[in-house]
Amino acid sequence: MDLASKKVLTIDLDRKTQEVGNYTNLHKYIGGVGLALKLFQLYEERDPLVIATGPLNGFFPYASKTAIVLNDGGVTIDLYFGGSLATRLKFTGLDSILILGKSRDETILDINNVSVDFRSSEENIFSLGLPGKRSIVNLTEEKVFLDREFTTHDYLLENKLKQKNIGGLVITGTEIFKPVDFEKYNELYHSILARKNDLSIDESNKPSCSNCPMGCEKSRFGEIGGNVFIHSLVACQFAEKIYSDLSTSFSCLNTLGYAYTHEDLENLPNLIEETLGLIG
Repeated sequence: MDLASKKVLTIDLDRKTQEVGNYTNLHKYIGGVGLALKLFQLYEERDPLVIATGPLNGFFPYASKTAIVLNDGGVTIDLYFGGSLATRLKFTGLDSILILGKSRDETILDINNVSVDFRSSEENIFSLGLPGKRSIVNLTEEKVFLDREFTTHDYLLENKLKQKNIGGLVITGTEIFKPVDFEKYNELYHSILARKNDLSIDESNKPSCSNCPMGCEKSRFGEIGGNVFIHSLVACQFAEKIYSDLSTSFSCLNTLGYAYTHEDLENLPNLIEETLGLIG
């Protein structure tokens, strides 16, 4: 995993092509919504649908969301899926999936690490991918469901998938990555896991997102908008008290091997504001 650049899988639905690129100039956008908004801005003319993971996804507790950025009637929207998607995407080795254009026929995107198969919508989506190492985003007649349990607010993602003629996505990630300093990582992981009382949500018996034991009442419906720093990591909004502390976030990133500085983290909200000013 190249920690000095962002690895992006670009899927062109018009041409049924794919391309993987490493973008060193996007490193400062950290990940999640920061990275997704910048990619959205760069490819705005092609109606991009951007899915992005963050540097802490798959490694730390309560860093459990996946950022999705799209255009809805001229308004740029950021949504956050729960469930297992963030972890699966992380272990493809990708930081983001950028989907451009519109498919002529309804298609299922079967993504295996960094490769894509364009499948017919008539195929059984649950027969695709590798069980235990996949996440399935399925568009039913009414709603989008991730792994049959998790969905998003309103019908924003549903409308965009229909516009692009996408019937669903299967994302299989099988890569393995190790923290640079496992001993320090393990210590930090358990110290954060123990901070359940700092979460602004109560524990319940609902299905949990990856790396979260809470099973909270609201996990099923994801999030929309919110703290851009938290959602660039991409942590859960209910863990804002933990990850809005720059020292904690810096320690997490440093333990994984990212070469971010405190100044990089402090400047991120301004970078995102500048990017938003370039959209539209």
